[in-house]
Amino acid sequence: MKVTRIFLGLFLSIGFMSCSNDDDEMSIIQPSTNLIVMEAEGGETEITFTNGDWNISEVLNKNGNVNIHGDIYSQNGEIIQENKTLALEDQGKIVADWNDKGFVITRKTPSSLKIEVMENSTGEEFNFALVLNSGQVIKNINVTQKISQGYKFDGIEIILKEGDGDSLFVKKGTNFKFNIPESQLFTFSPYEGINIHNQSQFESMEKDAFIWLKNDSISVEVPTSIYNEKIYFNGEKRLYNNVPSITPQGFEGTETITIPAGQSAFSTEIEYRKRKVSYELRLINNRIAKEKIIEGKWVEFAPTGEYSIKWQD
Repeated sequence: MKVTRIFLGLFLSIGFMSCSNDDDEMSIIQPSTNLIVMEAEGGETEITFTNGDWNISEVLNKNGNVNIHGDIYSQNGEIIQENKTLALEDQGKIVADWNDKGFVITRKTPSSLKIEVMENSTGEEFNFALVLNSGQVIKNINVTQKISQGYKFDGIEIILKEGDGDSLFVKKGTNFKFNIPESQLFTFSPYEGINIHNQSQFESMEKDAFIWLKNDSISVEVPTSIYNEKIYFNGEKRLYNNVPSITPQGFEGTETITIPAGQSAFSTEIEYRKRKVSYELRLINNRIAKEKIIEGKWVEFAPTGEYSIKWQD
């Protein structure tokens, strides 16, 4: 009985110490939540802790459990490292920014974290984990961002802003070389040559400008003239995307000139018009019916029909 009591006492003591140690370890990193679910449109949330004795040792992409790379900033906003494996020893900020998703994690105080998630336009869930470390204790905060339900086209407005309008320039056309015993007439088309065509394109600095409608084949009306700071249309349309649209230049006709005897050469110079206008594309979010505005430019390069002949010495 005595031996049994001693053994039981030791067992209970060890068990009590083990439980105490587990409780101590669990209390080292105690976030207010360890699971965050965000909508595809993005947003931010703040996590608080009972103490600040921890650091972010890594951030893992749950698709493959691979380290996420990005930029690391100090507490005063100065960049410390670029395109590095994300980690944060103390207060500061870490940023991962792709074209279709991303996040900003800010530690303003030792016992708080702000997690800001950017809009997810990948077409799939974005799952990542913050790995927190304190000595031998490790704890994960898991973040899940939902799949976007997308946007629908609601209209586009073409407007003139500062720097927009028409401007003219010339491009070199075809080169012609001759070595003939006597002068003769030569008939040619001045509108032939490399890249003598109309080319236009939608452009935008917004990284998701062409993601939401890429499968919808939306055609929008584009300007056919600008006069006295006013835009005019005649029903001409282009697909809304960032792929250059190339159409025939539409000019016909020939010119006949006299080529002198001996060696000679000439080229054509084609006058072009550059047209630049601004646009505001309106989209409606399919989940929350909120309007989204995409701003950008539509730029067109087109020959005007004017040309000149340049003889070479």
